[in-house]
Amino acid sequence: MDLNQDIMKLIMNSGAHPALGWKHCQRVFYLAKELAQQYTLDEEILYLACMLHDIGKYPGYALPNIDHVLRSKGIASNILKKYSYEQSKLNKVLDAIESHMYYSEPQGTEEAIYLRDANILDSIGNIGIMKIFSLIGHDELIETPEEAIARVQTFADALPKKVSTKNGKRIALKRREEMMRFLGGIRKQTSEYAWV
Repeated sequence: MDLNQDIMKLIMNSGAHPALGWKHCQRVFYLAKELAQQYTLDEEILYLACMLHDIGKYPGYALPNIDHVLRSKGIASNILKKYSYEQSKLNKVLDAIESHMYYSEPQGTEEAIYLRDANILDSIGNIGIMKIFSLIGHDELIETPEEAIARVQTFADALPKKVSTKNGKRIALKRREEMMRFLGGIRKQTSEYAWV
């Protein structure tokens, strides 16, 4: 049995929307590594945390009224214990998963901090716009193009402020500008959103 192959299969078979599944996890992992180039992170811990941070919200694993962060931690713990994963490393993976959301305080290990920033950054800029619009009708908060536009504006306004690392803040500003250019173009081309 190969841990990385098992994780990939779990995600691929989870029913995750393409914008939120395997490719999102890959983007977050590589972006976290890019953000932390000047540090020596434990790449295995970072990789496992990035791959498993959202598994608890995918249709195949989500449970009603259970926060996906807690569910993801439980699933990750079970998977890694099955492979007799070293407890001290397991704790770091679980800590990173626990603090990966924008509303969490940036704290803990470097792996946790960079996972959190990369996860936030994957929701802004051109990639954030693409994700939001691909979720129209698949997310209860994004049922219409108008709601997608409102979400783009909300993310552009709020998420860059949540990024904590120096490299992350630099990228967040650029990605916010991408979103603002998009919104400005849509506004002009739709008579202030009247023709969306």
